[in-house]
Amino acid sequence: MYLTEKEIFSQYAALRQTYAYILTRAQELKDLYQSHRPRSLTFIGCGSGFCLCQSGATSAQMRLGVAANALAAGDLLINFRHYRGMLQEGMIIAPSRSGGTSEVVLAVEKAKELGIPVIAISAKAASPLSELADLTLEIPWAFDESVCQTRTVTNLYTADLMLIAILAQDDSLLAEIDAAITAGPAFMERYTPVAQEIAQGDFDHVVILADSELDGIASEAAIAFMEIPQVQANYFHVLDVRHGPMVLIGEKTLVIAALSPEEGDLQRDLIRDLKGKGAKVAVVSRKGTSWGADWEVELPEYEHFAVAGIPFIFLPQSIGFYKALHKGLNPDLPAGLSAMIDLSRES
Repeated sequence: MYLTEKEIFSQYAALRQTYAYILTRAQELKDLYQSHRPRSLTFIGCGSGFCLCQSGATSAQMRLGVAANALAAGDLLINFRHYRGMLQEGMIIAPSRSGGTSEVVLAVEKAKELGIPVIAISAKAASPLSELADLTLEIPWAFDESVCQTRTVTNLYTADLMLIAILAQDDSLLAEIDAAITAGPAFMERYTPVAQEIAQGDFDHVVILADSELDGIASEAAIAFMEIPQVQANYFHVLDVRHGPMVLIGEKTLVIAALSPEEGDLQRDLIRDLKGKGAKVAVVSRKGTSWGADWEVELPEYEHFAVAGIPFIFLPQSIGFYKALHKGLNPDLPAGLSAMIDLSRES
């Protein structure tokens, strides 16, 4: 069994541990937040971690009522002076697989010099990031040994969302996250054959579509396709795909769309247009809604749309894995890709 396969299919076992662990740290999170009362939150990360920051920032703005931003840690590191005013009187949230990626660690060091509080979420215990942060959530059972992140991504996304739910004192969001984790193994069993079928298709271009709090996790889905089966992939907001990107969609395009329960007719018209261009379309949406897609993956009707991101990411991850096998590639070792960037070794 490939590591990537093992990690994709063990992600819900890890999520169950992550959920229980973060609940034990809830009071510490509340105390730290209340002691600083930040006027803003800035989520920082690299690669997949940065994608999760985008979802985290969107959720924080919607659910906490504070200004929230997502920054690539490398951008913050290089341009720290540009962002200094935005960071002051704020708090940094830094999700990271290794807790040792140089851009994140060095950017946090600069932030700490200004006295900015930092919450780190790391899939590795006792990491350099953990030593710098004011509070660290460590979830080593979610660490991915393979180069490409899968299980870690889902756990960091969920940890970000739980953190926000705890700070917002939103028990209903926590309950729906719990329900999604419980339903996860059956969801994977049901849709693994669908992922295998899709992966056999003749596509060389993938377009991921999503909106709202799923923007970051959908952006990560595009990265998963580039890394695991080495297929060109892009993420766009749902209706934005018509504004330019539509010209590149054709018979060898696979579209995976996480659709909102809102404005169904507008989204259904888009699916029709995508299919009219020759694309194959897989839709992930709430149960009982028909879109006219080639494959329709059903989710429970979550009150909190962000929760749909937890099961959603399994589809691109598993399709990407099976596509790599179909192409004769080793999904664990994509050429030219490192699991962690250490800038001290890059010079």
